[in-house]
Amino acid sequence: MGMPTSLATTHEWVEREGVMVVVRRDWRDALPVDAMLSGLPLEQWGRPVHHRLAGRGPVHVMDTANGEIVAKQLSRGGLAGGLARHTYFDRWRPVREAAVAEALRVGGCRTPPVVAVRCTRAGPGGWRLELATARVPGGRDLLEVATEARAAGSGLDRLARAAGLTVRRLHDAGLRHRDLQLKNLLVAPGGPADGKDLVVLDLDRCTLAGPLAQAERVASLARLGRSALKHGLGPAGTADDSSGVWWTRHFFTAYGTSGGRSAAAWLRVVRRRLRQRVAAHRLFWPSEADGRVGETPHHP
Repeated sequence: MGMPTSLATTHEWVEREGVMVVVRRDWRDALPVDAMLSGLPLEQWGRPVHHRLAGRGPVHVMDTANGEIVAKQLSRGGLAGGLARHTYFDRWRPVREAAVAEALRVGGCRTPPVVAVRCTRAGPGGWRLELATARVPGGRDLLEVATEARAAGSGLDRLARAAGLTVRRLHDAGLRHRDLQLKNLLVAPGGPADGKDLVVLDLDRCTLAGPLAQAERVASLARLGRSALKHGLGPAGTADDSSGVWWTRHFFTAYGTSGGRSAAAWLRVVRRRLRQRVAAHRLFWPSEADGRVGETPHHP
């Protein structure tokens, strides 16, 4: 495989002595590409900016002439991480992420562009992979914003509608997101206006094909629901309770009908799938008999 043809007009590919850099053309002059090819450390690609972002490994936020970037080195978790945490044998993995981001943006979905990728040879057949995306100025993840809204007792309905609209557009665009959760949906400054999407993050290993089938949609929605429950942001009462972040009829009404399902039908079928996921992961799930559907044992 080589450079995706879909990036031919947006990105430039430069290679030198075991180092490959793919840079977005409109960021070429804002990044030290020559120094990056010579091994400039990731954290020196721009001027350091104080931040609270966290990931599996170090996350660097830097200012450049084009704006701020968020940069990280790709790393594995679990058993594979213990064996080869920073070594990959497919150097095109972050480049495919850049291609997915560009395709989503062309399709009208909001996601920050990948502005630079660096692949450095690391032993026989192996590569160290680094990636930088443009930072959404002042953006905060949905988990943080929703937690504050729930504590304040207002604003969750609007967040739920924005999340439902966003996820429906992503599903219709054909995005198979490997880790759809509250932290990977970003709220722009000022909060979401009704009818305006949130920003989707972390497109690593995501793919784009045709619109998702019903079973794929249910699985994706259940994953997002489990993310809400894990952080105490599931509904605190009945299925109609408006204290949930995404789990309410506000979310499913915004998600819209698909395959002949109403908002209420979507809620029922996704709740059933979520119960299965919760049971598989041994999370707390009280019975419906006590009227507390989907409540988690910890709350913000």
